[in-house]
Amino acid sequence: MSIFNNTFKIDESKSLQENYIFWLATGTPVAIALIFAFPLMFKLNFDFSKEGYQYFLELFKFPFWIASSSIVFGVVIGRFHGSAQRAATLNSTKVQNNFANYLNHRDHFQKYMQTVSDEFDIKIDAFKIYGIIFSESTPELISIKLSQGVSEYFTSKFSSEFWEKMKIASPVFYITEVNIYFPRFAKEVGINAEKIKVTDYDCLKEKLIKIRKIYRRAMEYGFTRSNLPSEIESEESGFSVLIGDFDSWAMQNNFKKTWEGSGFF
Repeated sequence: MSIFNNTFKIDESKSLQENYIFWLATGTPVAIALIFAFPLMFKLNFDFSKEGYQYFLELFKFPFWIASSSIVFGVVIGRFHGSAQRAATLNSTKVQNNFANYLNHRDHFQKYMQTVSDEFDIKIDAFKIYGIIFSESTPELISIKLSQGVSEYFTSKFSSEFWEKMKIASPVFYITEVNIYFPRFAKEVGINAEKIKVTDYDCLKEKLIKIRKIYRRAMEYGFTRSNLPSEIESEESGFSVLIGDFDSWAMQNNFKKTWEGSGFF
């Protein structure tokens, strides 16, 4: 099957004469014409007069007609080959343009998020956040539409990387534990966690709110006509619900107490 496909496929990356189908299309009529012409050769009289020439043309009229189709088929295959090359060129140009647009969009987002990072005094992994809120955007197909379920992603990472660890440790908590697991969560959502330190619950909640505001600003960058304001509001409400639920749990489990220097709270 692969040999059949290779024989009848036009490969636009090769020159016309390197395609098997070109020689098949042009050579087959000539071969058929020769088959029909062979028995007629025995009827041929080598008469070089005008009458002899007319007899020759009349005798081989049908084989000549078959052989002439070789030119027609060759032109058709040439047109197909040229069309395939133009399509490949257009597709290559489209891919290059999309890749350039993707890089421009991502680089502009990085510059935008640098101002947000300075405003909130938190180092940000802009590329990580870009991949979260523009998950449908790829070098092959750029998309400026906001991802759906950003808050769900945020919630799942907060639960798996931090909250569940604190539930296991409940009711006795260590500052060192908090400063191990909370930075892990922060890293998962694109916040540079190297210098993140929390000293008490209010500090922890303050950082959570900052992260929520950072994501709000990040999603506002992606606001277009295709992204309704309600989408951003809906995502941000998911962040707020998470912080509210965690706040209630923290109060019920004495997590909200001020942390003491001894390491317990």
